[in-house]
Amino acid sequence: MGKIQKILTIAVVAVCSVMGGVKAMAEDVKSTLMVSPPDQEIILTPGEVYEGSLKVSNPNDATTDLKYSVSVGAFSQKQSDGSKDDYGTVDTETKTAYNQMMDWIELGKESGTVAPNTTDNIPFKIVVPSDAPAGGQYATILVRDDSKLGNTSGNVTINSLTQIASIIYAEVAGETHEEGAILENNVPSFLLDNKLGTTSMVQNNGNVHTDATYVLQVWPLFSDEEICTNEENPTTSLIMPETSKYYVENCNLPSMGIFRAKQTVKIFGETSIVEKTIIVCPIWMLFLIFFIIAAIIIWVMMRVQGRKKSTRSEKSEKSEKKS
Repeated sequence: MGKIQKILTIAVVAVCSVMGGVKAMAEDVKSTLMVSPPDQEIILTPGEVYEGSLKVSNPNDATTDLKYSVSVGAFSQKQSDGSKDDYGTVDTETKTAYNQMMDWIELGKESGTVAPNTTDNIPFKIVVPSDAPAGGQYATILVRDDSKLGNTSGNVTINSLTQIASIIYAEVAGETHEEGAILENNVPSFLLDNKLGTTSMVQNNGNVHTDATYVLQVWPLFSDEEICTNEENPTTSLIMPETSKYYVENCNLPSMGIFRAKQTVKIFGETSIVEKTIIVCPIWMLFLIFFIIAAIIIWVMMRVQGRKKSTRSEKSEKSEKKS
């Protein structure tokens, strides 16, 4: 799985109850809270209990004790509407069929204090129902830094909340199915600037999460020397069960020219390959081409009109001579 997509770090800094004319800047409030591991992949068996843990650390350079509280949250991805570059925003609140596990988790502790240069252990149990559905189940264990709650300075009260989530990716034993579809795979044919953005929409119809992979390769029209390529290290994007995701792969091309592009998108056993010839023509070049074409048309029209006038003049002269 792509670590970038799997690791969720939620940092929320809220400045509340500001009285008088003093302004509290959010960037001045920092947290030393560290939680590990950032994610866990586990197998659950219906009717059994899974025991796990995570650690809360107060770094070496900290100068005060760190107070924290622990809670359980959901984990899902907000659906993309396909109209923008949406990588699947994480949702820790909405309940779905695939985050029932948040109701199965029992925390060993809900709060604690960690001195500088020390680590605290947070045990938890997952009590799996005997009728738990097979397939993916997802949840987050949220650890909140409460050290700065209710801090006062003069007539100002600042509540700073920083929350970090450790994600649990679980697969409940039983019948699972892996099925995906590639709904879109688009490479543009014409660009007004050198910013190439290829798009795709993939859909996970299975009951377990997976990574979709994206490979974009671009060459000059008459050369095999690649301008852009991630073939050796494909981009990956986590796709949750029964969700779809819109994705954009970017490449900076030379400011003008004709190029060949190939985009390969994969999810489960599905593969889509699109190859296109791309013309990059900036607006100033279009105006220049238009001006040249217009000038040629005007020149041709003037030549035609000149010839017509010359022909009429010759006919007129011949007519006068006959008369």
